[in-house]
Amino acid sequence: MNRLSVGIESNCTAPLWLERASTSMYRLMGVDSLFVPDHYVSFVPRSLWGPSMTPAAKMVPSPDAFFDPFVMMGMMATRHRGVRIGTGVTEPFRRHPATLAQAFVTIDHMTKGRAVLGIGNGERENTAPYGMPFVKRVARLEEALRIIRLLWESGGRPVSFDGKFWKLQDALFATPLYDGKPPPIWVASHAPRMLELTGRYADGWYPTRKFNAEEYAAGLAAIRAAAVAAGRNFSRFEPALQIQLVLGRDRRSALDTVRKVPAAGAMSLLLPGPLWSKHGLEHPLGADYEGFPQFVPEEVPREILDRACQMVTPELLGDGVFAGSIDEVVEELTPLVKVGLRHVVIWNIGPLATGAGPRELWQLATLVRRLRRIETVST
Repeated sequence: MNRLSVGIESNCTAPLWLERASTSMYRLMGVDSLFVPDHYVSFVPRSLWGPSMTPAAKMVPSPDAFFDPFVMMGMMATRHRGVRIGTGVTEPFRRHPATLAQAFVTIDHMTKGRAVLGIGNGERENTAPYGMPFVKRVARLEEALRIIRLLWESGGRPVSFDGKFWKLQDALFATPLYDGKPPPIWVASHAPRMLELTGRYADGWYPTRKFNAEEYAAGLAAIRAAAVAAGRNFSRFEPALQIQLVLGRDRRSALDTVRKVPAAGAMSLLLPGPLWSKHGLEHPLGADYEGFPQFVPEEVPREILDRACQMVTPELLGDGVFAGSIDEVVEELTPLVKVGLRHVVIWNIGPLATGAGPRELWQLATLVRRLRRIETVST
């Protein structure tokens, strides 16, 4: 009998003592995995961050003070034994594929085979402000995945590769794989081309937007079809999901509480334009706006941020986050497990509005235990 694996994604931000305390607390809650984001800046506009507007700011002075995730994973690997450690997620704009290949084999040795390379095609906020063109995202990711696989499978022999983005000439990767096996690659994918790429190259699926059971099943079916077409064994593939979580007394009150916080209200701009349209609303950045991949907080005028805060409804937020009591969140996630979900990773955004008091931490610990009891199905 297999049970749902449950992980938590930390903030990976200063102060360091809080990050250490948080990951230790999550481990005590019984999580199976610890994930870290790979960001230079956050999705929260700086103009909306402060103790008077965002309770979390009392403990976290800046939402943008990110630590390097690879260094942090090394620290976590030495402090937390027996837990999987990964990125949720990195991308190949800021790091060469060889750097990613080396880093995750290193983490795999440190964790005794429990590293997870979570990777996607990136966000503008981590590239455009730093002079990196945010173009040809899927093609770049595919080429990176090919190079990483080539290096891991090289057995220390020279590797040459003539690509559009990278060229390798007798490149060596002599670092031994832990126990002779490469770390699993989980791809954060949502659109058809990315799902197909996931089936051809990945060992797991790590979407980061909210799905219902029908949508999740359809995405998993597309990945499975691509894997079969590529001649890959799908039996050990791990379907996962990152969820944005807001816990409270009930669904309505939890959503009401978080939407009244300006930082959280502005983050509704991360939701795509079509989702706003579904609720009879026009996205302040355009009906066709892609959402979080395109969002750069400091590019958005204050008046648009304020308009988003005024326009966002509980119903709109509810289509982007899992919210409510423990029972309501379990009830909402269980249908996804029935269609193949095996590993859920929680990004708890409730502290933006609450500051994470003792009651909420107790709820989070209880939710982790409840979710880990859910039986999974074979995919």
